[in-house]
Amino acid sequence: MQEVELDTMRDYLDLIRINKEENIRNGNVGDFVFRGQGADYPLIPKICRLKPKGDLFEVEKALLTEFKRTNPLLVQQQTPLNDWDYLTLGQHFGLPTRLLDWSNSALTALWFAVSGHNTECLPAGAYAVVWILMPTDEDFDFNPDEVHPFDLPATRIFRPRLIKQRINNQSGVFTVPSTQELRETRYMNESDHYDLKLIKVKIPTASLSNMRNDLQTLGVNAFSIFPELEGLCAFLQWRYFE
Repeated sequence: MQEVELDTMRDYLDLIRINKEENIRNGNVGDFVFRGQGADYPLIPKICRLKPKGDLFEVEKALLTEFKRTNPLLVQQQTPLNDWDYLTLGQHFGLPTRLLDWSNSALTALWFAVSGHNTECLPAGAYAVVWILMPTDEDFDFNPDEVHPFDLPATRIFRPRLIKQRINNQSGVFTVPSTQELRETRYMNESDHYDLKLIKVKIPTASLSNMRNDLQTLGVNAFSIFPELEGLCAFLQWRYFE
């Protein structure tokens, strides 16, 4: 796995461009996907970061069943949903699932990495992280209409239907592990399959404020990411307060 520390927007975009050109020369024309994190922690979905009250897979099935039963009271949804849709919807509202958030947008991922920090409270040497995944066709190779989310043979990249506006605004995609990988708590960043496909970009604390300002100049902010009142209020706070 490649690991890079950088502190400017130019360096970030140049890194992506150079690796994209190299991938194209090697015959891989697939889209890169990106994941922004406020800190350096492993690539593992939320459901594996919690302690289940029982067998993890049984808890996961019960969680999905109960979410499907109860959410019609809370969500206005015209289109019939399948289990992929339900997991997507739950993921975006905080439900613990096996989905791990990524984006087709390098700038969206960067915003998630740098947006949530009060730099005065961070310890010396802290940094934000953007993961860059350079997938091949194999990583997308499954048909959601034919395979249930719990039956994938190995980690795959899932492009969700745009059932919510924020999915579209965030250019959201997900990685989805197999049930065996879930049970064994396998970190994607420690997988032999993904070792040469991942770049970890480390952004030091001192660069976060400049990165946020550059993103705003490019039109990427809380309101563009979350096109709802919550996002608007977060954007206005950032705009008018230190």
